[in-house]
Amino acid sequence: MTLPFRQRIYEMLMESQYWPPAQMLEYQRSQLTQLLKHAKANVPFYQSRLDCVFKANGEIDWKRWNEIPIVRRQNLVDDRENMLATQLPAGHGATWDTYSSGSAGKPITVRHNLLEGWVSHGGLYRSERWHDVDWSRPFLSWQGDDNMVSNWPNGDERESWGPDWLATEQLGKAYNLNRATPQENVIEFMRRKKVPYFASRPKLVQSLALASKRAKIPVKLDVVITFGTGATEDERNDFAHILGAKTLSIYSSGEGCKMACTCETGLHYHISEELVFLEVLDGDGRPCEIGQPGRVIITPMFNTTQPLVRYETGDIAIRGQSCSCGKQLPVLQEISGRITDLFRFPDGQIVSPSLPAKDFCTNFGSKTWQLVQTGPLEVELRYVITDPDVTPNRAYAIDAIHRRIRPDLSVKFVVLSETPITPAGKFIQYKSELINSMA
Repeated sequence: MTLPFRQRIYEMLMESQYWPPAQMLEYQRSQLTQLLKHAKANVPFYQSRLDCVFKANGEIDWKRWNEIPIVRRQNLVDDRENMLATQLPAGHGATWDTYSSGSAGKPITVRHNLLEGWVSHGGLYRSERWHDVDWSRPFLSWQGDDNMVSNWPNGDERESWGPDWLATEQLGKAYNLNRATPQENVIEFMRRKKVPYFASRPKLVQSLALASKRAKIPVKLDVVITFGTGATEDERNDFAHILGAKTLSIYSSGEGCKMACTCETGLHYHISEELVFLEVLDGDGRPCEIGQPGRVIITPMFNTTQPLVRYETGDIAIRGQSCSCGKQLPVLQEISGRITDLFRFPDGQIVSPSLPAKDFCTNFGSKTWQLVQTGPLEVELRYVITDPDVTPNRAYAIDAIHRRIRPDLSVKFVVLSETPITPAGKFIQYKSELINSMA
């Protein structure tokens, strides 16, 4: 019996995670070759941009891959129409757009195609298998910008959330509540529906866990599925200790879909190499060594409607050692911060601010804080009182900011009633509010 196409994708991914590196490289180059030839022939933006890697006979010179210019976020704004394919390869299906709120810069739109979506879902199902997710049980997501839909108390209900090739009795209900839903209503919904699996952005889940603890309303989950940026150790600890949940953290974006997922054996991520070619580069454009932080550059291999060849995500990641789980997929040890969160000072100094997250939370006394540059030499530490029995240690915070960022900064403290989340549901740890901050 012939398996459904989407199931065949999933079965291939379950096998390919064990391919030796040489076999994976051969697979990637085969997919990239098709993508590059398609982009050069059908996407005006790449008509000459890829010339450096094409030999006279039409083959790809992989030694010159790093000569392909990096695609910036601004290109997605300025060159939007020229980045769209005039035609798609056969079988790549319908298209749709994803939108960014602009929390990491100017708002952008990226167009995707059906085959890319199927492959991305296959990667998601694989990661859920790693974490022993049972698709026959109910699932709740807390996401969405439109507060006219997915409203409490009923939310938006779908028949199922697992792979569509499974029998009906193997598929559980899926619910969604929009992000405007108050935390107490989300908690009530979870308890009423007896939901074991919950998905949202990591800081949103942590804020809900802390709200549950403060209100003394217990919520127990099996797995928290976070998406977007990586979940921090502090967030994972709260998921485990307050919600009793394991964490499946999915490194994803509107531009790159699902790029990496956490292994069931630890806190590290496995790169979805069958979906995306992911580079971690230093400031000079060279590949980073293991343990060295670098810029994340991605090439999603199945987006043929708006190819992103060597796109800079704005994220910082650290490559890790190979994993003992048996999977051959490369490891990201950590996904930490965004390179767009820069503080600029009158003397020309530019700093990518960084405080020791775990130690700072412990010693300052708040698990939810945000450092914001509000003036040339002024910052605000905005924080939520996450434990009413703890008085924040402002002297420690001032000392840490002076030591780690700049000694002449004036520090103001601002107490917030709730976690500062962007319209896209993101939490930005370091932020500049100077008018010319991105000049």
